[in-house]
Amino acid sequence: MKSLIKIAMTLVLLTSILKAQDTKLDGYLRSGKLQDGLNAFAKPANDADRFSLAVLQTLQGVQQFSDGASKLGIKQTLGRSLPFFRIQAPAQPAGTPVEVATPEKIRALFTNLRESLKKANATLAKVGDTDFKVQVNLSQAYLDNKDGTPAMPLTGSLSNIMGLRTASEQDIVVNFDSADAAWLKGYTHLLTGMIEIFMAYDWSPVWNQMAYLLFTSPNPMPPLAKYAVSGQGQGPSDWADMIAAVHELRLEVKDPEGLKRALVEFRSMIACSRVCWTRVLAETDDDLEWLPSPKQKGPRGATITQAQIDGWTAVLNELDAILAGKKLLPHWRIINGMGINVARLVQNPPKLDLVLMVQGSAFIPYIENGDVSDSTRWQQLMAPFGRGGFMSFALWSN
Repeated sequence: MKSLIKIAMTLVLLTSILKAQDTKLDGYLRSGKLQDGLNAFAKPANDADRFSLAVLQTLQGVQQFSDGASKLGIKQTLGRSLPFFRIQAPAQPAGTPVEVATPEKIRALFTNLRESLKKANATLAKVGDTDFKVQVNLSQAYLDNKDGTPAMPLTGSLSNIMGLRTASEQDIVVNFDSADAAWLKGYTHLLTGMIEIFMAYDWSPVWNQMAYLLFTSPNPMPPLAKYAVSGQGQGPSDWADMIAAVHELRLEVKDPEGLKRALVEFRSMIACSRVCWTRVLAETDDDLEWLPSPKQKGPRGATITQAQIDGWTAVLNELDAILAGKKLLPHWRIINGMGINVARLVQNPPKLDLVLMVQGSAFIPYIENGDVSDSTRWQQLMAPFGRGGFMSFALWSN
């Protein structure tokens, strides 16, 4: 009898331990049950909970965007080459009807993603600099489908955005901390700013030329599509439509305030990155870091040098000066000592006319004398990262 009681007590204890593990961020990501995690962390008690909630808010926005794109019949061959659509969209079950894709529905997808990012950003704003640890095995983390089953590996879904590798390699186990909270907050600012730019313009001219190349059932259908033969994104007629879409890149500003909001988001991202690296350099442990200091190891033994951190700080300073209008952007047609004032451009944004921007005429109202952030300066800035290493570092550290 006593043995049975001991076994029963042991089972109760094991069950409670398993339940406790399931209520951690890693448990919800392993099961792919994002909504359950959101419910569990709805009233966070500490910074670890707040970070966990923000991760789930961000990933739910990504999941809803990818699932929505799939429902609208986005074509994988072309969709993965576009910003945001490179998020892996789940395959629809056989026989599932595809919704008609409209510009309004596409805009709604971006709006919902933006709101999810803003919600996560607001949660992260309440995270302080007191250290905490939230362990996650990124290789075993999943986005969920609408039925809550784990179907989309996180590393596969976000590999094109954050530079993660596939789950078939060595597991990526990370102890996220307060530095990483600033890192994630910076990423929410970055992606929100990109969405603001996209939504600031009227893309209907491009839609009217190539919507059917991106979606299986677009409405309105490009006028020529009902008369012309279409291939699978590689035939002559499809290439002709893509060229026509580029020709139509003369987009009117739909929301002038959108570019102003984007500039604020980008400068906020820069501020978050500075906070992140200040916290990283202040750390004294070496415990499964996401962003390591020169004295630490990152995922799979990755290292970062002090020269790279100093170089990244210089990049942030340069970008902030450009966004503030203190430094000017160069253009191949503009003489030395003159450039484009981004701050002035944002205050009175021009039509997005690709040809005139390349040619230079679109920027005439914003050209002035000043300190230009030219190619020589950027060669100096990228030198600490080695050949081809700058973009990888930028994707990793935002």
